[in-house]
Amino acid sequence: MIREGRPEDAEAVAALWTEAYVTLGGGGRLEPYSAAEFEQTAARSEIFVAERGGAIDGVVALFPPGTPGLAVARGQEAELARLAVAASARGAGIGRTLAELCTQRAGAAGRSAIALWSRPYQREAHRLYESLGYERAPERDSVDETGFERLVFRLDLRR
Repeated sequence: MIREGRPEDAEAVAALWTEAYVTLGGGGRLEPYSAAEFEQTAARSEIFVAERGGAIDGVVALFPPGTPGLAVARGQEAELARLAVAASARGAGIGRTLAELCTQRAGAAGRSAIALWSRPYQREAHRLYESLGYERAPERDSVDETGFERLVFRLDLRR
């Protein structure tokens, strides 16, 4: 079941982000995520979770245009961020379903596009994004404050 994230999801989502981006990650973040980071993200974005059997197996955040601190979105683009699926639940279509929900939400809100960034090692995610119509925008790639590369992908919603 996909639903909006709730305050009581904070610990589970922080653990999922930590698994995806710290434990299994290959560069960038070194310290675990916290419930406070969930709360900060939820205050600035729409968070959606995939819940199965009472456990949260996936999460994504969709930030509206103009949100302070966006990493790669410009103008009227929304920014998709922190898409994570539990290692034990990968391959079940959860990431695709969450990303498609963000596309629907951004389109319904009249956004021109969705931008996101990914690490070079996240090839499985790149394949997902490209299968959903995202295109690489290498002219927007950057190196973040940790010294690791951000690869930018963009989905034009006006096609």
